[in-house]
Amino acid sequence: MKIPLSYSNNETLSAKSAQAKVLIRDVVAAKKGDWKAKNHLAQTFMPLITSLAQKRSNDKSEINRYIEAGKDGLFKAVKKYKDNKPEGFQLFALNFIEESMNKAVKGKGFFSKLFGG
Repeated sequence: MKIPLSYSNNETLSAKSAQAKVLIRDVVAAKKGDWKAKNHLAQTFMPLITSLAQKRSNDKSEINRYIEAGKDGLFKAVKKYKDNKPEGFQLFALNFIEESMNKAVKGKGFFSKLFGG
């Protein structure tokens, strides 16, 4: 018996659509202040945020600062997102994450500007 080639594609599509539904559910719940949804969103986007942080610096303390800024950007995106399309949210959030990371470098504290470092 031959297995149709589209069988695995349908399975992959259904897994992607399930992930998309979970993403939108978490975004809606996080807007309402659900901590579990916020935690799940942070875990979902952490590989992306970490990768972006590591590309920006090799210093561990700066990477941590970039990661925190990236999470802040993610939650700003959650607050401002109005559409219910998961693909749209991912691109929307990426813009906020990168913007927050760029501000993290410029926004070093007063003492680090004064004394360097």
